[in-house]
Parts: sequence; structure tokens; C-alpha cells
Amino acid sequence: MEEPIRLIASVTALLALFMACHTPAAPFDEKAKAPRTTSSQALRTKLEAHFATFERKQQDPDPAAFIRDRAAHQQWSELYFAVQLAMDEKVPLKDLEVFGLVAKPEGRYAVDLSSFPQWEPLDSRLSKLRNEEVVASYLPALEARGFRAEDIGALQTYLANNDPDTAIYSEGRQLVETFARRLQGQRKAGQKLNLQEVLAYRYQKSMLRSEARRRWAVGLMDALDNQRQRALVSFLDEGFQSEMLFGAASGPIEATLEQEAQPILSGEYAEIIRSEEVRLRQRMQRRSQKLMEGELR
Repeated sequence: MEEPIRLIASVTALLALFMACHTPAAPFDEKAKAPRTTSSQALRTKLEAHFATFERKQQDPDPAAFIRDRAAHQQWSELYFAVQLAMDEKVPLKDLEVFGLVAKPEGRYAVDLSSFPQWEPLDSRLSKLRNEEVVASYLPALEARGFRAEDIGALQTYLANNDPDTAIYSEGRQLVETFARRLQGQRKAGQKLNLQEVLAYRYQKSMLRSEARRRWAVGLMDALDNQRQRALVSFLDEGFQSEMLFGAASGPIEATLEQEAQPILSGEYAEIIRSEEVRLRQRMQRRSQKLMEGELR
């Protein structure tokens, strides 16, 4: 019973920390500008740089080499944001098939991930493991690839005790609160909504989310030894490539940004934060309970 008791204590402590404080790590920075792309040629340059970095990291014996490099991962995150923003702004993205980006009807785009894994780095593939049912379905295949009982236990313990959304929530709370104060202060002063600042907020939120998920993925890999890390990545590489789809812009970017700002201007964001806190707490409790059920069998 000693191990289950220790696990309960660690999960309880984590939940208490999550509920008690919120890391003051990400205030809104009005000087930070979102990366924009005005042409396919500008995007081509960014894609070339990312593809070169990705290929270089793929030669490293460490299967997590790319996500361990924070600068390389940030380069990718900013590129991905720029691609999505270009689509939102209806920038024609032509002649990018060599990088896997294929235009579809009605302003949509697609990428074949089996041929262009550069569009789905390891942290994106590992995110599938956040679903308890998916993890359970993977276990037989992982066992066949050399996962021992202690390796599965280490994986399940990490997943039960760690969730990138908790970091996103705690670090992002200050981002939204400082941005809300700025927007509401501008409104009281009779100033017009600054859509460039709303876009900067979207960008900073995206970067915060991306970095939290990268750290989570690195921690997951480090919970396993080198052999099991390679086995897990090989398993994800071989059987789960698919097509990445980008939908067409739903309307003018200006209207979309105004809509994104409304919950912040109205103060509704505060209730959204409270609801998110409850949801995350319940999810962590459910995960720890499922792990405990396995430990006590």
C-alpha cells in the first residue's frame, strides 16, 4: 500500500498547488507583434528554415531532440501561427506543395503528415496520450515493443500527475487579466478597440500554449529510459500519420478579432476562468483515480 499512498499524496499536493497559486509568468506585452505573412514567398523562407532545422534534429540519436530545443520549437510555433494567420487574412498561398501545403477548394489547405512530418512535431503526436482511453488502447502495442510493467507505470504516473493545460491555465491567467485591464481601461477612456493588440494577445496566448505543451512532452519523454523513448516514438511514427486540414476563414479577420475580444471586454472571461479551473481539477482527479484503480488491482 505504500506506493498508492505516495501517489495519492503527490496528486493531492499538485492539486493544492494548482488551486492555491497562479504563476505570474505571462503578463500581456503590447510591444510583442504577431508574425504576419504577406506572400507565399515570405512563408517559403520560414518553411525552408523550419524544414532544415527539423531534418537536422532528426539525425540526432535522441528522438526528442527537436522538442528539447526551445528555440527550434518556438521557430516552428511562430511559423504555424503565421500560416494560420495568413489563411485567416486570405493571403493566397501558392506553390508551397514542395513543403506539403496543398490548396483545396473553397480556401482550404491540407498536409499529408506521412510525407511531411515536419508539420507535426513530437509534442503534437504525444498529445494523443492525454486521453486515458487512447493510452489504454496503446498498451498492448507498447508492451509488444518492450515496455515493461515499470515502464507502463512510469508513463501512467506521469500522465496522471501532469497536464499541460494546468500550466497553460496558471501562466495564462495573468496574460488574460492584464490584457483585460488594458482593454477595459481603453474603453473607459473612450478609445477604439485596437485590433492589432487583440492579435498580439492571440499570438502571445498561442506561444504560451505551445511552450507549455513542449515542456509537458519533454517531461513525458524523460519519464522513460532511452530504449522506451525510442519505442514510443517509433510506435507513433509508424501507425498514426494522417492528413492535417486547415479550414477556410469564416469571415473577415477584423470581425473575428472583435469577437475574440468581447468576453474580455464584457468581463465574461472571469467566469470562463473559474469554469476552466473546475474542469481541470475534475480531470486530474479522474486521471489519478483511474491510475489508482490500476495500482490496486
